[in-house]
Amino acid sequence: MKYLSLILSLLSLSCLAEDKYYGAKSTEALLNFEGRILLTQALSTTGKKQAINQQINHLIGHFQAATHLEKFRYPGVLGEDNRIVLKSEFKNDEGLVVTYQFVGRVNFHRNVFGRDGKAIVPLNLPFDLATIYQRGVVNGKNRCTDTTYDSEGDFFYFWDPDKEGCPLKGNSTDVLRLKGQLQLLPNTKSTYPEYDQLYKKPTLKISVFFGYINKPTNRDFGAYAFREQVQILKDMGLEFAGEERAGINWKAHFVGEIKTQLGSKQNLDLTIWLTDTDLGASDKIFHQEIVKAFREDDIVAYDGHSGLGGNLDLDLLPRFKFNSNYQIFFFNGCSSYPYFNAKYFAAKPGGKSNLDIITSGLPTLTSTSVSNMTAFLTPFVKGHLPSWQTIMNRIEASNGEEETYLMGVNGDEGNRFRPSR
Repeated sequence: MKYLSLILSLLSLSCLAEDKYYGAKSTEALLNFEGRILLTQALSTTGKKQAINQQINHLIGHFQAATHLEKFRYPGVLGEDNRIVLKSEFKNDEGLVVTYQFVGRVNFHRNVFGRDGKAIVPLNLPFDLATIYQRGVVNGKNRCTDTTYDSEGDFFYFWDPDKEGCPLKGNSTDVLRLKGQLQLLPNTKSTYPEYDQLYKKPTLKISVFFGYINKPTNRDFGAYAFREQVQILKDMGLEFAGEERAGINWKAHFVGEIKTQLGSKQNLDLTIWLTDTDLGASDKIFHQEIVKAFREDDIVAYDGHSGLGGNLDLDLLPRFKFNSNYQIFFFNGCSSYPYFNAKYFAAKPGGKSNLDIITSGLPTLTSTSVSNMTAFLTPFVKGHLPSWQTIMNRIEASNGEEETYLMGVNGDEGNRFRPSR
């Protein structure tokens, strides 16, 4: 009990343990473990913590690695909020060994936890960041990562040292074999989007962005998803106001009037985009338009690559300020959970009181892009009032036969709206 109290006290400055979350099959938890790292150059305290954070980022790959799932069965993902407490250090023949205590927020499948809300999860971490990538190279190719995305920059995301053919398999010297303690965090049970703020505005503005998956062509998966989504909205009875094409960019526009379940009427202004969402894209339309949507719209939805956080990184997008109105963001990209929560809440005026964010913990598939987006959009374009729990359950159900993406909503725990009975 004393140990748990210490863990929670480490997090109290940002009230991490008080934040809540809801996912149909996922839940947030606190992960804590004692780790160590080898440093081969002198670093300040800040530099040491930065190196440790780079080391811990390998858990993003580890929690999804095939060899980990063979033992643990259920995947998870590392979150943004954590605390690192440096404990001790000593020198050996290779450099300086620093030990530390880590406590941070993670997202795991609900089935991981027992009745006491606890679980033990095996962890694999690189001991020496400077040499770990090269230790996995055989005949010029790294064998401890993805066969396609095998660069050193992507290494942490696909890290799997026990993969068949990896020279690190079974290695307990260069790979730390640790045990982490998981403690389930509270989940919201009955929360709602702030419908009174959304539906009592003269116009409900929604922007949806589909990104090209491979190449900006009409036969790309993103292009197919865009066209299918447009047709579904037409079939739902939304008034189609036309479309525009300019180069690789495609925009469709819907307007109309919504009669909401609050008894109000309002205009709908919905725009769907198909663009190149890559951070390094030569065409900058996406980054211009999504910034505009963040500034002006009530609901912004994105389906495309996360780019390991780069494609929607607020530090890399054109400079802008969020408005102070209540907004909802849906980031249906691969493992968006580690990247698009804390920074967005910190940048938004009012933080979580004015913003709800849906993210995925795991890589999402193009086969469910449209079904996920339709499940998300439907209640808003029809003026309905389902709870966040119902919305997330519907999005989960829209995966069909695909496995869960550990999708969930953050920011809803303080929402005040409740439907009248």
